[in-house]
Amino acid sequence: MSPDLAVVVVSWNVRELLGACLASVYQSLERSNLAGEVWVVDNASADGSAEMVRTEFPQVRLIVNETNVGFAAANNQALREMGYGIG
Repeated sequence: MSPDLAVVVVSWNVRELLGACLASVYQSLERSNLAGEVWVVDNASADGSAEMVRTEFPQVRLIVNETNVGFAAANNQALREMGYGIG
């Protein structure tokens, strides 16, 4: 089944805020009757953000960058992975 909604979160060294954000997103999806998928693009965080996502939110589609590519490029990465022809 294809999702009704996709949420993309770009992060960089905000592990605690990211955890709260993802918890809120999933709570909202549960209440909404929408089929959603959540993407996190981590821009080379050094605070354990990616590991937290893997452990606490295994359903997230996680992209981990080796360098901080910036907000727009990170969003485009997720869109490409979703199948959109973003350059």
